[in-house]
Amino acid sequence: MATSVRLSPQVQRLQTSSPYVDIYTRALPNPLRPRRVVRPPAPSTHSHPEPKRWQNPGGWGARHMNDTAPFTLWDKQNRKFRLPTQEESAWIRNKFGDGKRGESGWFMWIETSSPPQPVTLTVGCMPVYFVGTGESHFETLPRAPYPNPRVLDPYPAALRWPKMQFPTKEQRIAMLVALAPLADVRAILYLPNWTIVELTHGDGRKYEPRSLPGVVAGRTTLYHHEAEPFYMAMKDKSRVRAIDPQQHMDTSRPLPQDDSNYLKDSFLTPGCRLECGLGESGSVNEFANVATTSGVRMINSQGEHALTVAHHGFLLSKQVYHPRATADKVGEVFDTIPELDISLVSLTPAASESYRNSSYFQAEPPRSLCEGDQIEQGTWSEIDGMSSGLVTVMAYGTMDMKPKRPPGHPPIGFRNWRAYTVSSLFGVINSAISEGICGAPIVNCDTGGVGGFFHLFDGTNCLTAHLDDLVAEGWQIV
Repeated sequence: MATSVRLSPQVQRLQTSSPYVDIYTRALPNPLRPRRVVRPPAPSTHSHPEPKRWQNPGGWGARHMNDTAPFTLWDKQNRKFRLPTQEESAWIRNKFGDGKRGESGWFMWIETSSPPQPVTLTVGCMPVYFVGTGESHFETLPRAPYPNPRVLDPYPAALRWPKMQFPTKEQRIAMLVALAPLADVRAILYLPNWTIVELTHGDGRKYEPRSLPGVVAGRTTLYHHEAEPFYMAMKDKSRVRAIDPQQHMDTSRPLPQDDSNYLKDSFLTPGCRLECGLGESGSVNEFANVATTSGVRMINSQGEHALTVAHHGFLLSKQVYHPRATADKVGEVFDTIPELDISLVSLTPAASESYRNSSYFQAEPPRSLCEGDQIEQGTWSEIDGMSSGLVTVMAYGTMDMKPKRPPGHPPIGFRNWRAYTVSSLFGVINSAISEGICGAPIVNCDTGGVGGFFHLFDGTNCLTAHLDDLVAEGWQIV
């Protein structure tokens, strides 16, 4: 695997800006190799292979390279995580201290004033969050008093799916069909241990307490009935304070961005800084010229090439520059897919000659585009944004959302609802940094499959649109 380090040391220092998420920078041996050399040197007989960052990262039960626990908490046969035994709990206390600890059905949180360096992302193969003293980490639950386990489960038993696994698109459509006679649903979120059903708010419809099924498709089902989407209610403010880079950096200066010119210094890849043209004003404007991260180079069945970029970053101009609008023009937007927050760019000859998908800074290089049904629950992936450096994400939820329609228009069929993956982020990131990451591919650590492009971020999780439509149009990574 071709790994590489950014030319910007400021972005790399983000990895150590919070003691709770310093994953690789103090790791020995260092799993990151320099990028400056365009032609790789001849292999040495004394060279050592790069250490693998993960074992079995394609689903639940993955073990991170910094996880030294002599046990696994994943019960593969029964598809669930078990609680640590007394001896295993003693090992955890000895390793991480006597602070409070808690286990959900799919993750562990450990309270500590001195997290391990480098931080591990799993303990005994169970995902782990390290939090500051007094900052416990719990899952958010909806408060609507509607679920009743005695109400008959309306979902066909033959269509149910295994525990700790995402339902397929057909199974999710069947869920919407089953609930349609009982409630007006605007979104459904499938989490590891329960399902959250969002009810349309403000439509005048009322539901009595304990009037809706508390078990649907054999799973505990909870209901959210508020104006704000439940996704936005999932923020964990205490953890955000602990990992906010601005709590550990000089806030009098702008947060760093990697504005190195890779077109001149080496070669272009996913993860480089892009900026839109100057727009109609003809002058550089910090607020008009939105900087985002480059995506992947693709080809379709007609042989047409395109680079993906974040659609919302190129609304003022179709011209795409690297690293700034005053530097090199690298392409021009020729098509847009706003519902995926993707625009397609035709690269200039120089940029086309330079662009490589085979390298993605510190992250796993992208190899293919994935449809939603190919994304497994518990899968680990990586992002390397121009404002963040390496960020690790884990897919733990999937969501179907009703598209918005003008008043009086007929509703859109369930098959055409928008599908998203909900992932938890492990890295130094806040709202300002996340703006720059938009457009970066989210790449599976095991397969190199791109499950989406970074877009919506709520402080702890990101919401990523599935790429089924892009694949259906014949696009694939070059």
